[in-house]
Amino acid sequence: MLKRLGSPLSAIMLAALLPACSLLPGTGPNSDAVNGNATAGLQSTASLPYALVDVTADTIGFLSQPNLITFKGEFPDKRPKPTQDIGIGDVLNISIFEAAPGGLFTPGQAAGARPGNFVDLPAQAVDQKGSIYVPYAGEIPAAGRTIPDIQQAIVARLRNRAIEPQVVVSLNQQHSSVVSVLGDVNTPNVLALNSVGERLLALIARAGGPKFEAIESYVTLQRDGKRVRVLLSRVVHDPRENIFIRPNDVIFLTHEAPTFTALGALNQNVFGFNSEIPFDVETLTLVQAMGKAGGLNDQQSDPREIYVYRYEERPFLEKLGIDTKRFIFDRIPTIYHVNVRDPSGMLLAAAFQIRSKDVMYVANAKVVDYYKLLTLINNTAATVSNTANAVTSVNTAEQTRW
Repeated sequence: MLKRLGSPLSAIMLAALLPACSLLPGTGPNSDAVNGNATAGLQSTASLPYALVDVTADTIGFLSQPNLITFKGEFPDKRPKPTQDIGIGDVLNISIFEAAPGGLFTPGQAAGARPGNFVDLPAQAVDQKGSIYVPYAGEIPAAGRTIPDIQQAIVARLRNRAIEPQVVVSLNQQHSSVVSVLGDVNTPNVLALNSVGERLLALIARAGGPKFEAIESYVTLQRDGKRVRVLLSRVVHDPRENIFIRPNDVIFLTHEAPTFTALGALNQNVFGFNSEIPFDVETLTLVQAMGKAGGLNDQQSDPREIYVYRYEERPFLEKLGIDTKRFIFDRIPTIYHVNVRDPSGMLLAAAFQIRSKDVMYVANAKVVDYYKLLTLINNTAATVSNTANAVTSVNTAEQTRW
């Protein structure tokens, strides 16, 4: 009876377990359901090509320098301040002086009442042709010229008509030399540039200042079709980055704290911390990143297998001596390998610069895989043993019953 009951019972248990798999808890469809119900798809076994770089004494010289994009480097303007030109839409005040009464603009009887012998013309807006109109001088080209140039042009037109004319031109309203300050500032606005020239931080301050801390804000400057993005804290700490702003520049602030992702055999993963970790500082080394992630897990990690994943520009990898001809795109997937089991490896890691959006991965030691396998075998053996004991108990109960 024992042999007769054992085999059917095992079959019944197996048959019951198979459909029960679909009833087990889950957060979504499994891979079989996804692949089996697809109407169309594109699948490939090809792996992504990447460059593998060992961090050594030969390469750390390049990797220890923060790869910081700077405004000064991208917009190398050596002028101390911009020369402000008049543009279309600007409104000018014009005053004309003559040396004696009885001239073109100052009648003789008005000399006593107006000792300056001058006249203020109505405010003149620069028209779409880029000109203003001055009586007896005609159209004066103004767009693209400085105020002194416009004054001299009016004087030249009036020299043979007025009595030793002198002209004073001033800016009444500015509509052409403006800057847009947008994004995460307290009062986004279109601002007129000061005639003496204004720097980047001054414009941000005029727009109410940033909504968030400088270490959590990026500032993007658009000029002449070029876009450059720099961490705001770098502009604050480095006066050379506080460059002069030009007419029609666009300044855009975004709230985005620099972060890196920490994966693998790290204490922060054991303790349940989040894997995406903010820098909290302007620059971060690999050693600091490991410290922020709780350090290497002594029970799991292999200190010889620490990796940093990122995309590098082709020219940078060529400086490292890597043949990049086999890569199609200019942004090349790159993995950096650091061995801190080597005594000098920790020094290399202390110099290696982490970048925002890097992925740091610490591999498990090989013995961990054996431990996992042994644990699986032990659990499986325990399950089989428990099942066998249950079958034996059932058979014993059946045998006792009969």
